[in-house]
Amino acid sequence: MDDKQIQELLERQEKTHVLVLKLWRAEKWRRFWMIFKYMIYLGIIFGAFYFLNPYIERFIDLFQKLKDAQVPQDLQKLLEQLKK
Repeated sequence: MDDKQIQELLERQEKTHVLVLKLWRAEKWRRFWMIFKYMIYLGIIFGAFYFLNPYIERFIDLFQKLKDAQVPQDLQKLLEQLKK
Protein backbone atom coordinates (compact mmCIF):
# COMPACT_ATOMS: atom_id res chain seq x y z
CA MET A 1 0.00 0.00 0.00
CA ASP A 2 1.26 3.37 -0.88
CA ASP A 3 0.54 6.65 0.86
CA LYS A 4 -2.24 7.59 -1.55
CA GLN A 5 -4.25 4.45 -0.78
CA ILE A 6 -3.71 4.87 2.93
CA GLN A 7 -4.90 8.46 2.71
CA GLU A 8 -8.04 7.39 0.82
CA LEU A 9 -8.75 4.71 3.41
CA LEU A 10 -8.35 7.22 6.21
CA GLU A 11 -10.74 9.65 4.48
CA ARG A 12 -13.33 6.87 4.02
CA GLN A 13 -12.89 5.84 7.60
CA GLU A 14 -13.43 9.43 8.76
CA LYS A 15 -16.61 9.75 6.67
CA THR A 16 -17.88 6.43 7.96
CA HIS A 17 -17.12 7.46 11.52
CA VAL A 18 -19.08 10.70 11.08
CA LEU A 19 -22.05 8.77 9.66
CA VAL A 20 -21.96 6.25 12.51
CA LEU A 21 -21.94 9.08 15.05
CA LYS A 22 -24.97 10.66 13.36
CA LEU A 23 -26.79 7.34 13.36
CA TRP A 24 -25.98 6.80 17.02
CA ARG A 25 -27.21 10.29 17.94
CA ALA A 26 -30.42 9.75 15.97
CA GLU A 27 -30.99 6.41 17.71
CA LYS A 28 -30.52 7.98 21.15
CA TRP A 29 -33.13 10.67 20.35
CA ARG A 30 -35.52 8.06 18.91
CA ARG A 31 -35.23 6.03 22.12
CA PHE A 32 -35.74 9.13 24.27
CA TRP A 33 -38.91 10.18 22.40
CA MET A 34 -40.27 6.63 22.44
CA ILE A 35 -39.89 6.43 26.23
CA PHE A 36 -41.35 9.92 26.61
CA LYS A 37 -44.33 8.99 24.43
CA TYR A 38 -45.07 5.85 26.45
CA MET A 39 -44.79 7.81 29.71
CA ILE A 40 -47.37 10.27 28.37
CA TYR A 41 -49.65 7.37 27.41
CA LEU A 42 -49.34 5.84 30.87
CA GLY A 43 -50.02 9.20 32.47
CA ILE A 44 -53.17 9.63 30.42
CA ILE A 45 -54.36 6.11 31.25
CA PHE A 46 -53.78 6.48 35.00
CA GLY A 47 -55.23 10.00 35.00
CA ALA A 48 -58.36 8.83 33.19
CA PHE A 49 -58.73 5.94 35.61
CA TYR A 50 -58.31 8.31 38.58
CA PHE A 51 -60.99 10.71 37.34
CA LEU A 52 -63.37 8.03 36.03
CA ASN A 53 -63.06 5.74 39.05
CA PRO A 54 -66.12 7.16 40.90
CA TYR A 55 -68.29 6.69 37.80
CA ILE A 56 -67.00 3.16 37.27
CA GLU A 57 -67.68 2.27 40.89
CA ARG A 58 -71.18 3.74 40.65
CA PHE A 59 -71.89 1.73 37.49
CA ILE A 60 -70.64 -1.50 39.11
CA ASP A 61 -72.73 -0.78 42.22
CA LEU A 62 -75.80 -0.15 40.06
CA PHE A 63 -75.26 -3.38 38.14
CA GLN A 64 -74.85 -5.29 41.41
CA LYS A 65 -78.08 -3.82 42.80
CA LEU A 66 -79.95 -4.67 39.61
CA LYS A 67 -78.68 -8.21 39.83
CA ASP A 68 -79.66 -8.52 43.50
CA ALA A 69 -83.15 -6.98 43.09
CA GLN A 70 -85.77 -9.65 43.77
CA VAL A 71 -89.00 -7.72 44.07
CA PRO A 72 -90.39 -4.65 42.26
CA GLN A 73 -90.00 -2.55 45.42
CA ASP A 74 -86.22 -3.04 45.22
CA LEU A 75 -86.26 -1.77 41.65
CA GLN A 76 -88.37 1.23 42.70
CA LYS A 77 -85.83 2.10 45.42
CA LEU A 78 -83.03 1.75 42.92
CA LEU A 79 -84.75 4.12 40.47
CA GLU A 80 -85.26 6.68 43.25
CA GLN A 81 -81.55 6.51 44.08
CA LEU A 82 -80.64 7.06 40.42
CA LYS A 83 -82.72 10.24 40.31
CA LYS A 84 -80.55 11.80 43.01
